[in-house]
Amino acid sequence: MVLRVHERPTVFLHIGAPKSGTTYLQNILFNNRAALRADGLLYPGSAMSSHFWASQDLREMAFKRHVEPWVPGAWDRLVDEIRAWPGSSVIDHEMLAAATGAQIDRALADLDFADVHLVWTSRDIARQLPAAWQERLKNRSTMTYTSFLDNVEAGLTSRSPKRAFWPQQSAPEILSRWSRNLPPERVHVGTIPPPGADPSLLWRRFAGVLGIDPDAYDTRVGTVNTSLSAAEAAVLRRLNKSLENVDVPWPVYRATIKHGLIGALGQRSGLRIELPDRAYKWALHWSQNAVAELHEAGYEVVGDLHELVPSERPIGYDPDHVPAERRAEAATRMLAAMFDLLSKAPAAVPSGALPASSAPPEERVDAAVAGMSSLVARATKEYFAPRRRLTRRVRGVAARVGLRR
Repeated sequence: MVLRVHERPTVFLHIGAPKSGTTYLQNILFNNRAALRADGLLYPGSAMSSHFWASQDLREMAFKRHVEPWVPGAWDRLVDEIRAWPGSSVIDHEMLAAATGAQIDRALADLDFADVHLVWTSRDIARQLPAAWQERLKNRSTMTYTSFLDNVEAGLTSRSPKRAFWPQQSAPEILSRWSRNLPPERVHVGTIPPPGADPSLLWRRFAGVLGIDPDAYDTRVGTVNTSLSAAEAAVLRRLNKSLENVDVPWPVYRATIKHGLIGALGQRSGLRIELPDRAYKWALHWSQNAVAELHEAGYEVVGDLHELVPSERPIGYDPDHVPAERRAEAATRMLAAMFDLLSKAPAAVPSGALPASSAPPEERVDAAVAGMSSLVARATKEYFAPRRRLTRRVRGVAARVGLRR
């Protein structure tokens, strides 16, 4: 399928929401870059993280106080590549959702050579809340689930920092901010159907907005954003707390925990994270108001806005109160996975490294968390080792030529 090239190119700007299948869509786009180009659609950038780096550069932000060397200038590089392309293009990263008014003005000004179409994908907030909390855990948060929900609820009426959830999730507010200079027909809201629906429906709806044939591309993706069980989430929070006063650089945490350990656990059926009844009630009320605002705005809807209104409360376990035996099982499994990842001989778990199954559950959790903390500390030492060797060499040369630190 060949896209029609207009006098003015089109840029689709997919800005979120986080935890709305964005990783799934980004994987499909990245893995099909060549086929998309042949059909007239550019997915710019040479690395999977190119759009993330561009969003960081646009927003002038570090991630966990870390800035990759490829971030400076990443937004301009993406825009330059799009400007040189005669057809349609797509920029896709959920971190763009929380851009400020000034950052949005810059983005739209930089893309003023094209017709910008804003794309927003979203699912009901009752499913978003547990997913957003565990995503924070993967980014080293130590906040309890109860505190997170309380802060999100407080953010409904407060402009305090507790509103950190809403600048990335409140569709009416975000779309109003991003689309103030765009006609409503160039703002597309894609809804995610309830559980049990065809998982490919999100891609089909998204492809429809882009004007491409959803069946023309390989939708098998090798990387997924793993969901944690309630027990795994509880253990990860404990692990994060154990690392609070340890100097672990973000690249080490990302490699060993976020992408390493969590990725190794894989998608499993387990103890789902519940949404308490009180939170479900205010989430339902907020959703009904949000849907009314989106309908009133006149945006193009791909799907059904009523899919954004929760139809049932997520049930499962409170991750702040998971039974000790379940936490012990999860912690032992997670420690074994880390040994497999970090040892030079895969699956070579040293004898006695795992807590004894006969020990009390809380002791097994403590031992497993201590073991994982030790492995992260070892990885950190290895991360810094080359730098220390280089520093020693530089100091040696400096001493020989009479320089001082």
